Amino acid sequence: MKITHFEILRVPPSWIWLKVHTDTELVGWGEPYLENHPESVIAEVRRMEPFLEGKDPCRVESLWRVMYESGSGYVGGPVKMSAISGIDMALWDLAGKAAGVPIHRMLGGAYRDRIRMYRGVGGQLPWCVEPGQPYDAGQPPDNSIASGSLEAYEEAARVIVEEWGFRCLKAHIGMGDDVEPTTGVDHIAECFAAVRRGAGPDVEVAIDVHNPHPAKARQIISALAPHRPLFIEEPMPVERVDVLAQITHHSETPIAAGERWMGKWVFYDALRQNALSVLQPDLCHAGGITECHKIAILGEACYAKLALHCPLSPLALAASIQIDACAPNFLVQEHNEVNDWYEGGRTLIGKGYLSDPFELDSDGCVAVPRGPGLGVEIDEKGLEAIMAKPWRLTRG
Repeated sequence: MKITHFEILRVPPSWIWLKVHTDTELVGWGEPYLENHPESVIAEVRRMEPFLEGKDPCRVESLWRVMYESGSGYVGGPVKMSAISGIDMALWDLAGKAAGVPIHRMLGGAYRDRIRMYRGVGGQLPWCVEPGQPYDAGQPPDNSIASGSLEAYEEAARVIVEEWGFRCLKAHIGMGDDVEPTTGVDHIAECFAAVRRGAGPDVEVAIDVHNPHPAKARQIISALAPHRPLFIEEPMPVERVDVLAQITHHSETPIAAGERWMGKWVFYDALRQNALSVLQPDLCHAGGITECHKIAILGEACYAKLALHCPLSPLALAASIQIDACAPNFLVQEHNEVNDWYEGGRTLIGKGYLSDPFELDSDGCVAVPRGPGLGVEIDEKGLEAIMAKPWRLTRG
């Protein structure tokens, strides 16, 4: 089997999908995407295409190195790594299809059969949009509750748990990147406490505070500690791993980061400095399945958990779940709420995109797909309808 050419699809509301064609009937699917920079990644994918034409797609590790070292000595960077990530995903899909097994079987086999999911909670009640529409095309079902209020955080958590069926949540409560007054720290803690009340005592709740100024990081960690978050995500900007390690060194609460880190090397640096308890590489940015599997292994050796970042399409989610299935240190899996469909007491993830969407069970988990490659099949009819909708530059 040899690679013949690439095909790039702009999939609404804002995704970039890649089909790697071969000289057989097999096609590999991937998602080369970088938020707000899709055209740059598309150009990089096209630049890499000649390096892979005529090659055996099953030699994934070798082709990963070819892509990484292409470019006259310049390696890494978000655009290049996002392009590599999407191509790598498609190569693994092809390798699994050629072998007739799901990717996790090629990575050591399933450690678990179900994957715990979490859903984000903001200051609004959840809603659904038709497949292919951006999330902001909808609106909260109850406009009598003021957005951003403590009541909204509490009620949103209650609805997502009691009605939609999630058993793990992540609160999104930011405070900006300036040195805010202490009242901003208090507000974060109050909002998180409201989410805790709405979710109930048996539901794990994490929090993403979205990179506040380092001067406030210790205060935020201390203010949240009594509420026992599952983890605190990026309590400061993460460009300086050494500063992150200093701030989190005495934290009793697990600290998570990594969605904007590319490649295994920076994760190794963070783990070596004991900066993190939870690793959050993004499979579409960090280097694809090849690299994220290695990052998971590094984390296991350092007693760090894995919670893959995944705010993109159901295709990226399917790839993430293949790694989750075989990682002993897996914690929980993120997904983008734009992909959720709630109807008749059932919550589906990926309706319209996947022939058999992921379905949340009574424990807030989805089953690991057993099909070859990524384990899922594209809903061709559904995708045709989605492709007729507008595509936009900013993430859905």
